[in-house]
Amino acid sequence: MDVGKVLQDARVAKELTLERAAQETNIRKAYLEAIEQNDFATLQGDVFVKGIMRTYGNYLGLDGAKLVEEYKAANAGNCPVKNNNAIRESRDVKVRPTFKSNRDIGSGNGNDHRLLFIIIGILALVLSAAGVFYYYLAQTGRAANLPLPFSVGASAETKEKNNEVKEQSKESSLSGKENKVQEKQTAVPQETKSASAVTPGETKKITKLKLTSAGKCWLRVTDQKGTVLFEGNLLKGESKTFTSSSDIVMRIGNLKELQVEYNGKLLPPEDPKEAVTRTYTPAETTQVN
Repeated sequence: MDVGKVLQDARVAKELTLERAAQETNIRKAYLEAIEQNDFATLQGDVFVKGIMRTYGNYLGLDGAKLVEEYKAANAGNCPVKNNNAIRESRDVKVRPTFKSNRDIGSGNGNDHRLLFIIIGILALVLSAAGVFYYYLAQTGRAANLPLPFSVGASAETKEKNNEVKEQSKESSLSGKENKVQEKQTAVPQETKSASAVTPGETKKITKLKLTSAGKCWLRVTDQKGTVLFEGNLLKGESKTFTSSSDIVMRIGNLKELQVEYNGKLLPPEDPKEAVTRTYTPAETTQVN
């Protein structure tokens, strides 16, 4: 009996294509075509051939089990043996492969114990490596006496201490800046004091500036040595006077709103578009009794 020819004739009689049969049986078209051509060598083993043959035969309305018997008999060179026992065919059966060891269960030998020992050894190595790494991180953090750049299971107390240290450093830096600003504003150069104490009638070179703001002007006034005489905003109507025996350097943010009187002479107004720097040098001045 030509099993492949029987299957092919049954498919053609039902006017079915290989594509449709493959789609409805969930079997690849190449496998169905190999079965019909009796090309069993291209399939994956004898058990696979029987399974496809039984499913395909039942799908075409044939007796799948009988086709398998015919196939087995043809391969064995014998006629099929009639079996009086009814064979029930089940469809849509899911087969899950199981892998069993070929070893003798009663002998106590085989690869199962060896595989178990290998797995246990690998787990032990991983746990040991993790412990060494954590110990190294902990020791490094203690030696540096600083919080690590990343948290490794840090507790809430550690995070609070780190935050307190950061806040204290910020407060100290802010207080330092405030002290510097106060020192700049209250600093009075010795040269200014000495220049004011001039004997009446004596001629001496000094730099005397009287600054009056007509609006709001930012100023930074320094002497030749870089000592800050004033730094801040001069509001409308306010005035400042500076006297020194050396040059006086001013950085002015809004010169058009500032009236500058240099050694008793009012300088002409200027209207620059940006902040400017002006240097005023000493000139001869006679002190009046």
